[in-house]
Amino acid sequence: MADCVVPGVWWLHGTRGSNVFVIELEDNRLALVDTGFAGSADAIIQEILDLPGDRTPSHLLLTHAHVDHTGSAAALRKHYALEVIAGADDTHQLDRRAVINDAIGRTHPGRRISRALRRRARPAATTTVVDRPLEGEQQILPGLRAVPVPGHTPGSYCYVDDARGVAFVGDLIISHPDTLARPMKLTNTNDSQFLSSLATFAEDAPAIGCPGHGDPVLNNFGDQLRTLAALPRRSPFSPSLLRMRARRMAGFTNRISRPRTRD
Repeated sequence: MADCVVPGVWWLHGTRGSNVFVIELEDNRLALVDTGFAGSADAIIQEILDLPGDRTPSHLLLTHAHVDHTGSAAALRKHYALEVIAGADDTHQLDRRAVINDAIGRTHPGRRISRALRRRARPAATTTVVDRPLEGEQQILPGLRAVPVPGHTPGSYCYVDDARGVAFVGDLIISHPDTLARPMKLTNTNDSQFLSSLATFAEDAPAIGCPGHGDPVLNNFGDQLRTLAALPRRSPFSPSLLRMRARRMAGFTNRISRPRTRD
């Protein structure tokens, strides 16, 4: 069965790519946060069957458009008839519908060319329709608030469960075994904007954080986020930083490429 982060919040197993969370809303419905890579849908469906209450999710909240978070979104939207919610700036119009951008990060050499070509094509079976494109901060579901954090992608969002004191933060931070870290500068669409978003969100961040990668932070998340936000970017040519990044990248790659298993 999925790991219970706090009562009413579950961290699913079997997904590959990003973490996938389920939230019990104030009206007893369920919402998914992110979906992992394509191929994670079957594991998500099975984990939800094992949750208490014999319920199916009604909504899917996408933190941003990167494929390790959105890969199974189209399959799950179809299976559950989900309402998909994501930042408007991570979508484009196709056949008069908002669909999620095919964003895979600044470092991909053909990103701009391939996206332009795909936008001219008919939607493929894996195209994810976004039913509710978000702009600005707003209450989106009972007990759940959406907060824009642009920079990693233009339409990045965090989702905050104020009653439980839990934030679902996508790639605003990466949770490593020994510390929290920011995404590398080259993975952000606009790093200056990202740093500003991080600092602003950190001001009122709750005590528990559920990131897109790594373990949930169950204590003092807000304090840790404020400490991280205050740190300047270090020189990318620092030998100690290069060693640390190599070690963290090896661990990150190992986690993202394998299905999450039970401990």
